[in-house]
Amino acid sequence: MGASLYSLTCDLLLLVQSSYFNLLLLLLLSIAFFPQPTLTQQLDNPPANRLLRRGYSRAIVLGQHVYFDGGEVSQVPDGRTSVGPDPVNSTLSIDISKSWSRSSVEIKAMSKALHGGPVALSDQALWADPSGNAFYVIGGRAPWFRNADKIKKDGIWKFTADGMGSGKWELEEPSNREMLKSINLAEKAAWVTAHGASFGSIAYALGGYTSVATDPDIHGDDDKANYIPSPVAISYDLRTKTLGTLDMAPILGSSTSTLFDGRAIYVPQFGPNGFVFVLGGVKHSSSTGRSNGIAVAGDWLNFNYVTFFDPKTGRWESQVTSGVAPEDRIFFCVVGVAGQAGTYEIFVYGGADRHWTKSFDDLFILSLPGFVWLRADARSSQPRNNHDCVVIGKRQMLVYGGNFFGPKDYLTSKDPWDQGLGIFDLTELAWDAEGKYNASADDYRTPKVVEDWYRTHNNLSSDVPWTTNALKDTFLADAVDFDKKSSSTSTSSSTATASATLNPTNNDSSTSSNVGAIAGGVAGGVAVLVIIAGLIYFFRFKRAKKSSSKPNPAQPIETGEPGVESEAKTLKDKGELPTEPQATELYVPPRELASNHEIWELDASSRTGELDTSNPAYELHAATPVEVKP
Repeated sequence: MGASLYSLTCDLLLLVQSSYFNLLLLLLLSIAFFPQPTLTQQLDNPPANRLLRRGYSRAIVLGQHVYFDGGEVSQVPDGRTSVGPDPVNSTLSIDISKSWSRSSVEIKAMSKALHGGPVALSDQALWADPSGNAFYVIGGRAPWFRNADKIKKDGIWKFTADGMGSGKWELEEPSNREMLKSINLAEKAAWVTAHGASFGSIAYALGGYTSVATDPDIHGDDDKANYIPSPVAISYDLRTKTLGTLDMAPILGSSTSTLFDGRAIYVPQFGPNGFVFVLGGVKHSSSTGRSNGIAVAGDWLNFNYVTFFDPKTGRWESQVTSGVAPEDRIFFCVVGVAGQAGTYEIFVYGGADRHWTKSFDDLFILSLPGFVWLRADARSSQPRNNHDCVVIGKRQMLVYGGNFFGPKDYLTSKDPWDQGLGIFDLTELAWDAEGKYNASADDYRTPKVVEDWYRTHNNLSSDVPWTTNALKDTFLADAVDFDKKSSSTSTSSSTATASATLNPTNNDSSTSSNVGAIAGGVAGGVAVLVIIAGLIYFFRFKRAKKSSSKPNPAQPIETGEPGVESEAKTLKDKGELPTEPQATELYVPPRELASNHEIWELDASSRTGELDTSNPAYELHAATPVEVKP
């Protein structure tokens, strides 16, 4: 009997001294003193069954992970009523070293606040570092004006990945910081990074507009402080850390004009320096003004011609296109891939019209050097805008987030794609119905519809209506040849993934201890557990009483036409704005829905919008001015 008691007390003491017991104590303490997730808590990365919509985010591939920065998310925490959209305060990532489907993919979240990152932003510019393991963020708006006063202009935010889906944030100071202070930070700029042996790496943020939600130096609530066109194209030399500007007047027609929500992509394989192509968006020349979220000034940057510039010289060019061009649009996404025969394909997906009433579900291909637009037969399951897309693996395009205009509740309607993820095969031109990513897919090959076009247009010198002979010589320096024997372009690469291994120390040596010491240790441990249990009961009971007695102030919201005025009123009523913005004339984003704790009933009603079909003529910038009538 004595031996059994002695053995039992020794086992209890070992439990008290073990790491498991310490972990148990930490767990109980965290439950008692720190808030735990509940059914009504809003998350930056909600599970698929709670997610409604993601949007206004930016995506980039770094190594074996794709990262998502900023944006907003709406969800149904209790399964009945929608909450949001709310700012995303975390950096999210997905591992692309292995295959997955959107229904089961793991999305990792890293809090910006806990890792010294920037405030939550939407529609920011994102630049890729030449190292391939970092990106920069500049501009963007503070959704719902939250923490707008905390936006910093002391430097440019840089995120460096750790190879495991996380990383660190730091503020990088430009060599000419005074220039950063002198410019206005903007949202909805066209962003791109160009990497070339002849000029290094230069990042651009072209156009956009500024407001009190984008720049801490802008103050007030009248039309002089909101939605001001930003005529500046910011450049940043990633090697010398020097800020500069690029003149956009050649494509916008005025030094006071701006480009609103276009897209830019760098095509490296033509010319000595490659070219940055600027696609879509709306041109604005008004210095101020807006009207109910509807564009009333400016022309489209039409897809019937394309504009592009040399990143080394800054010289702009224009070229007429042929084929079936996309309708004029904003809020779309773009990716590009080099083909095996000497072509380069630019893919344009989704977007919206200028009246915010129609979204698109189509996908178009601009193939170079033919400068021809071709439309894919495949349509996505739902129209989509305010999304982003990147190429993952060898031939698949990942679409992240997005909403669609038309329904009254377009920001909180349920996304038909789990986790807001879409997968498109760029070779087969087909959407994967289950959103499956294939990490071992074959290499990208130019789609057959594109190859067929080149086979029937085998004299590009005369088949393409070249703007200048210089452009013709540049783009036709290397022949397009689909019949040449091509060796596999895929290369095996091994990515070293950092991992941490815990090596617990095992102390196998036995030590003698008297029964009195053992009993004292056990009694002390039991006493600690009793105290913690009492604290848990006290705090949980107190919280439960407060929660049950607190009235719910949220009421169902009747949403009207997209407009900043109603948003500002909502925010003012909630104490987030000092005054209501005054009505003006310039194009502004649609009203975002309620902020952090608004809860409202979903409304399935829709309205039909009219598509603007006006098609003005454009003056092309070239060596010899050419007037093009699309």
